[in-house]
Amino acid sequence: MRRPRLHRARRRGVAAALALACVATACTSGGADGVPATSPEPGTAPADLGDSVSSTAPPTSSDGVSDVTGRDAGPALPGLVDDTDMVLSNDDAVRTGVLDNGLRYYIRANDNPGGKADLRLVVRAGSVDEFGPSTGTAHFVEHMLFNGTERFPENELIDVLRSFGASFGPDINAYTSFDETVYSLVVPNDESTVELGLEVLAQWLTAATFDPDEVVAERGVVLDEWRIRTQTTSGRLFEIAADMYLGGSPYAGRTPIGTESSIAELEADELRAFYDRWYRPDNVAVVIVGDIDVDVVAGEIERWFGAAVPRTESTPDRPDTTFDLVTGPDFRLHSDPDQQTVDVEVTLPLPTFESDGVAADRAALIDVMIFDILVQRLAGDIAAGSAPFDDIAPGTNSFVEGLDAPALYAFTDVVGVRATLDALLDEYQRAHLHGFTETELDAARSSVLASFETSYEGRDSTQDRVFADALVEHFLRGVAYPSIADEFDAVTAELEAMTLTALAERFSARWSNSWPHVIISVPEAQADQMPGREEVIEAASAAYERDVAPREPMRDLPDELIERPEPADPVTIGRLTDQGWALFDPIVVTFGNGVRVVLNPNDIVTGEIFVSAASPGGSSLVADADVVDALFADEIVTASGVGDFNAAELAQIVAGTDIELTAYLSPYREGFGGSTAAADVETLLQLLRLYMTAPRVDRVALDQVVASYGAVVSDPSLDPAAARDDALLDVRYDAEPRYTLLPSPSEFATLDVDGVRRVWTERFGNTGDWVFAFSGDLDVEEMIELTSSYLGTLPTTLGEETWIDVAPSPPADVESVDVVAGSGDTGSVTLLFTSPVAGIEPVDRALTDVVTALVGARLAAVVREEFGETYSPFAVTYFTTDPEPVIETYVNVTGSPDRLDEIVELVVGEFKNLRTEPLAADEFERAFAEIEEQYGFVDNGQFLTAIIDDLVDPFLPVEGYLAQYTALFDVTDADVSAFVVDHITPDAHIEVIVTPR
Repeated sequence: MRRPRLHRARRRGVAAALALACVATACTSGGADGVPATSPEPGTAPADLGDSVSSTAPPTSSDGVSDVTGRDAGPALPGLVDDTDMVLSNDDAVRTGVLDNGLRYYIRANDNPGGKADLRLVVRAGSVDEFGPSTGTAHFVEHMLFNGTERFPENELIDVLRSFGASFGPDINAYTSFDETVYSLVVPNDESTVELGLEVLAQWLTAATFDPDEVVAERGVVLDEWRIRTQTTSGRLFEIAADMYLGGSPYAGRTPIGTESSIAELEADELRAFYDRWYRPDNVAVVIVGDIDVDVVAGEIERWFGAAVPRTESTPDRPDTTFDLVTGPDFRLHSDPDQQTVDVEVTLPLPTFESDGVAADRAALIDVMIFDILVQRLAGDIAAGSAPFDDIAPGTNSFVEGLDAPALYAFTDVVGVRATLDALLDEYQRAHLHGFTETELDAARSSVLASFETSYEGRDSTQDRVFADALVEHFLRGVAYPSIADEFDAVTAELEAMTLTALAERFSARWSNSWPHVIISVPEAQADQMPGREEVIEAASAAYERDVAPREPMRDLPDELIERPEPADPVTIGRLTDQGWALFDPIVVTFGNGVRVVLNPNDIVTGEIFVSAASPGGSSLVADADVVDALFADEIVTASGVGDFNAAELAQIVAGTDIELTAYLSPYREGFGGSTAAADVETLLQLLRLYMTAPRVDRVALDQVVASYGAVVSDPSLDPAAARDDALLDVRYDAEPRYTLLPSPSEFATLDVDGVRRVWTERFGNTGDWVFAFSGDLDVEEMIELTSSYLGTLPTTLGEETWIDVAPSPPADVESVDVVAGSGDTGSVTLLFTSPVAGIEPVDRALTDVVTALVGARLAAVVREEFGETYSPFAVTYFTTDPEPVIETYVNVTGSPDRLDEIVELVVGEFKNLRTEPLAADEFERAFAEIEEQYGFVDNGQFLTAIIDDLVDPFLPVEGYLAQYTALFDVTDADVSAFVVDHITPDAHIEVIVTPR
């Protein structure tokens, strides 16, 4: 569970994919995540657009705008009716201190999940702090700290940490952003292991080696990461956004990943210079949260870090990263060969408002509420069929700390671009002229409060990482870290005091002190149909003079979706198994309509209940003519609203709840999954009942799916991942349509409202064989009462069903497929090994996990570290039923397009070696330790899977799940070798090789 924090409250919608996902490289032992490159290359926009208007200079007459400054001044920033700035007290459960050398530390005892400690080394330096001509230096330094310190040469560190069960993988162990670099270790909490973890952090701070040979070897890894992050449509979009918002600032040209040429040329001396300048005790903090003795840990921090000394005379000045007000509108066109949709984004950037207390929190809170309201208004237009766009989402370009840039992000088509732009601008002007309504305020207040209520109710199970994240924020940015109770009290008071005047003044202050910044994304072939820069700038400027009428009020909506039905008494109440544990001892309630409800109370996460529901059958029982409708039915129905309420009205009714609920329809099951705050469980049950008894299939929702998938259905090469997965499924299942990812254009054209409604009614309307499982902080008697009304009275039509086997046998030899997709300079190799088995025994469950850990480590060592050309090999071995039991091993490795054949040879070669050569004892022990550590922790997701599998799948009894934990201790290295021989056959697998167009 994630604890919401007001200072980080900016909404992360669709635009976040191009912004926030791109600002920090999140790495493991040298890997990274989410960082496209720097400024766009010339020629990314059509020639007639010329150079875009600077975001820091007013438009000139050549833009067709002679004066755009004659608007109303509006309220001054920050635009707060209440400008009081009370300072919240920090959580007194945290011990803080400063060593004589300036190193700051934070320590907090916490017993969730228990048995672990979360250790962080926080360095106040990121890519903006680079000096000299090279870029990507800060991130490359981070890589190198995993590649050798004085105590742990080369990659020995990884083996040491794996020996006691620490996991490694992409995005786990470190990240580098524009402003900071943070390292993370999650380790068992025994004193010797925590001590070793602290020694590792101390080594990272004081003893990096930067061996020149290791630097050269790591270049290929970083370059592959650069390709992954930049050679995509989202990567290229980020380049354009970064140029718009960061141009002229110290961030310009300093995105964390760097450039291809710089990565290829970085030398050890330059890395060492950055390290020596910024990795100094007076510029870092150590954060420790977990099941620890605070006094002991404080002493260990003094022991390991007290002698650290800076390697330069003084901490250099950091660049001034504050932003000025923008002085005019701005526009960029993102025309891309892989772009699938037409998107219009309108952002209103401001400098981030800083304060010493709650005033900044209040501003962020109001901003979240305002953009929630704007999105709900525009979603209502979509639901009513009156919008020129298909979908709307909140977005943000707040990808550095000093920039506060929320956005509206709409999806349209080529014809609707200008109307969409005007609609977004008009909604901003409407809010400025007419403000908001009490109904909107109440809904927005309830929506924001719901997430904080969930956090408050779950305060006794708050995880280590949540506390650690808050302490990192305090060190880096001075963000207060109050107790959850104090924060909840402050937020509640702020929300209760919120007024329409406060919302209106804050938005008018933003509208009057900012200028619209517009990005239009479009497939390259349609770029010439887009409005030019002059037209967009004129529209953005003229928006302030438009006389926009206020909105008509929404129809009155009820407080509840439905009234509670009269209950049906349970037929039986019993236990799922006689082998249960303290946290997992489910109760099964059976009703006369055939519905079974399973209740598993526990306090793993307080204040929250998780749900999973399923029925056997799936699309295997759908008529051939309706298969395409079945592929998209779940997405269309859940986007249509329920009963008498369209999607926008449904959102309004449930605004005050904290509920997540999704549906799925697979070849052999249909079902739901999600979670709810314990206080909102009745609303969740109302939703489930309505989805099954009164579903909606709105044409608007179907059109959204068509707009979203249409381009890639017509041309799969636009999306390398989709093209890869579609090819893999087609080979594995001999083009069986129920397994396909992308139907043909002619098949996709058959998607219609009647077909979706027919499929949904057939698969979700018969409740006689459904299982509904709930696990978490639930009251059994209350849940029996509620489910007796909402689920025990569901109508039954057909009774129990079962699936029909539609899965062909896996290939008996090697099937290789070449896929050409994407326009970036990156490729990938995917392999799938499928082994049918008679059944899944507990030891098989444990073996799949140990093999996953071992194979992942082996491929990382050989393909990544020795081959040195790939960022992050991924491998997983798992059991499933399809519909008969099978064991599968899936491998995906990225790399340079001209070296993919070598990667295939290396991967297959390692599987051959595993079949013929004895395992090294330490290799098996490290893999075993990793899984033993994982098995020490369980969650409600695992429990729900075990419950549903037991009651829906004849091959997966719950006793097998319970027994796998003890079966692990019977696993030997010989078992692993035999498992590989039996289930990973190099002469029978599928290979999909993706190269760019």
